[in-house]
This record gives sequence, structure tokens and C-alpha cells, in this order.
Amino acid sequence: MNARSKYITNIILAVGLSFIITLLLLIPAKAMSYTNAADDAYRIEEFTISTPGELEVKTSGGHISVEASETNTVRVEIYVRRNGRELTPSDTDLDDYDIDISQSGNKITATADRRGGGWNWGRNNLSVSFVVYTPREMRTDLRTSGGYITANGLDGDQELSTSGGHIEMVNMKGTVDARTSGGHIEIRDFAGQMDARTSGGHIESEKAQGTIKLRTSGGHISLRELAGSVEANTSGGSIEADLTSIEQYADLRTSGGHINIEVPDGIGLDLELKGNRVNSNLKNFTGSVERDEISGSINGGGPKITARTSGGSVRIRFN
Repeated sequence: MNARSKYITNIILAVGLSFIITLLLLIPAKAMSYTNAADDAYRIEEFTISTPGELEVKTSGGHISVEASETNTVRVEIYVRRNGRELTPSDTDLDDYDIDISQSGNKITATADRRGGGWNWGRNNLSVSFVVYTPREMRTDLRTSGGYITANGLDGDQELSTSGGHIEMVNMKGTVDARTSGGHIEIRDFAGQMDARTSGGHIESEKAQGTIKLRTSGGHISLRELAGSVEANTSGGSIEADLTSIEQYADLRTSGGHINIEVPDGIGLDLELKGNRVNSNLKNFTGSVERDEISGSINGGGPKITARTSGGSVRIRFN
């Protein structure tokens, strides 16, 4: 072997050895990352079920997060925090709570009820939160008095309720009843029947289809790429509605803001619009047009759009 061949061989050996060392270093790093993530949980339980399943999660002072996967495993992680710091069983016990993480057939229960009820103020103030990974086909009942709720990828009947936080729903199918007294509601990629209510925040929906009912007393409503039938009502904000198709009706009402509507051009609709001022680029319209009201049919009529506001204008555009 000449000098050039030896040089090339040494280079190849050096590169190969460097690659092997890099792999050996990366493997423990990934394992350590997973272990550290698991170590953040106060407790972890796993169950195997047959779908469709049922999930009940309740806590009096923390958050709830549920995310679907393509397995038949339900993984329940409980997190305990004080002043933003994650706690372990060696840091504190949960003697003031009744904790139940259990399985009965295809139903999984994960609850944390503080004895005596109410908020846990003072030096022992704790928040007990749940993160749950479930199969996609699950019926859920999620309730918290002091945190937010997020749900991702579920298919089935869902009930979500919180008194003190936001609700976020992503990639959902089925029938949903969601309510919060103190937060916003966000909906993305939904198909089915939705009834969502909040007393203290705005509602935003993107790419929803089906029968949608939304109500808020204290914020605006934004509807982007909505297809189906919708009823949206707010007492304290404006309504922005991008309606890609209307199945039976669109009923939009506010007492304290404007209503802006966009619909596809060329479809048949019945219109009942009323506000301080009503604007539209009407074509092929039959009916009456006033400064503050439009009533009639466009393109021969069809599903009805009702828009009413006592504190702003109504504008409808055909694109």
C-alpha cells in the first residue's frame, strides 16, 4: 500500500470513528430527554382499552390536556405545581386531595378533588393538572374549576367545562358542548355539532363545518372558513364571518359591535340584515334596500342569512 492509499484509508477510518462516536453520544442524550420529561410528572398510569372508550377527567385547581393517538393505550399523567414549580411525591403529598386514576371496562377516570372544596389558598396552595393521551374514538367529560382545557384529535361526544380558563379544541369530530365563565374559546378543524359558550372572552373558529352554535357575553366572534349552519351571538363585540358555504342558515347577532360577512359569489340566499347602517355589493337581488336594512333574496333565494346589530353596521360581501 503506497502513501496515498494509507492517507485515504486513515481519513476513512477517522470519519467512520467520528460517526460512531456521535451516534453513541446522541443515544443517551435522547434517552435522558425522555426520562427528564417523564420525571416532571407527579404520577403516571397507563391502561389498555377497546374503542370507542370513555374518559372522565376532573380537577378543582389545575389544567386539563387531552390528546389523541392511533393506539388503544390511555396514558394519564398527573402534574402538581406550586408557584409554577413542578413537585414530586418527595416534595409534597396530596393528603388534602381525593385522587382517583382508575379503569372500569372501557372507561378511564382521572379525578383530583380537594377535600372541603373551594380554592386551595395559602402556603399549601397547589394546582393539580392532568395530561392524558387517548385513542381517537373517545367520549370525554372534562371539568376544571381553575384552569384551561385543551383537546386535540378526539372523535365522539365531548363535554368541556371550566370556570377559570380558556378552552382550545383542535382536529375534532362529533358532538361538543364547551363552556367557560372566564376565558376564550378557540376552535380549529372541527366537523360535527358544536355548542360553545363563554361569559368572559372571545370565540375564534377556523375551518369548522356542521351545525355551530356560539355565544359570548364579553368578546368578539371570528369565523374563518366555516361551512354549514351557524348561530353566533355576542353582547359585547363584533362578528367577523367568512362563510364558505351555508347549509340551512347563518344567524349572527350582536348588541355592541359591527357584523362583517363574506360569502361566495353566485349562490342563492335569503337576506335579513339590520343595523345602524347596512352595506352590500348586491347583484341579482329582489327585495327592499334601506340605509339601515336589507330584506329579500339574491340569485333566486336559498339558505337564510340573518344579521342584526343595535350598536354598529352590517356589511356583506360576495367574493
